[in-house]
Amino acid sequence: MRTLVLYDSLSGNTEKIARAIHETALEHDLDSELVKVDNGLDLDFFDYDLVFAGSPVIDWLPTKKTMDFIMARMKHYNSQGLIKPASPIIPGKFGVCFGTFGGPHIGEREAQPMTAWLRSFLEHLGYIVLDSWHIIGQFSHKKDLNAYGRLGNIQYRPHAEDVLEVRNRVAGLLTSLEAWRQ
Repeated sequence: MRTLVLYDSLSGNTEKIARAIHETALEHDLDSELVKVDNGLDLDFFDYDLVFAGSPVIDWLPTKKTMDFIMARMKHYNSQGLIKPASPIIPGKFGVCFGTFGGPHIGEREAQPMTAWLRSFLEHLGYIVLDSWHIIGQFSHKKDLNAYGRLGNIQYRPHAEDVLEVRNRVAGLLTSLEAWRQ
């Protein structure tokens, strides 16, 4: 199963999670690519069977760089006739959306619109999106912004336990997909 872990990261939180996903996929003998969104990036989502798409939450959405990249891909696929009315499912194409978010404001609800945005893109391509993961990450290195939000003290997050939880989610998902494919 060819796997893509596509992400953007501003402070390193999302990159830490993306790397954990990628490493877990490799440990399960998958052909996995770890790709950070960048200007001029050229990749074809249809080349992958499993796509993990992630970003930090910025004003309830993915980063501008991620949105620009996704919209450019949508325009390209649409011009090629690959975006079909009713977005028919392509058998064997799966996705997971993930994001890191800080807690000085309203917590996980801030992350949900971001992963919904990424989910909509993958579903327009015909992917079955299996899940959306929201992982706590410190907002900045300013203690007061991380210690007193609705989630309590989130300094140094994502920490080892958060990363282990993500690795376990990936392993469980891969085990389920393997059972489905047999």
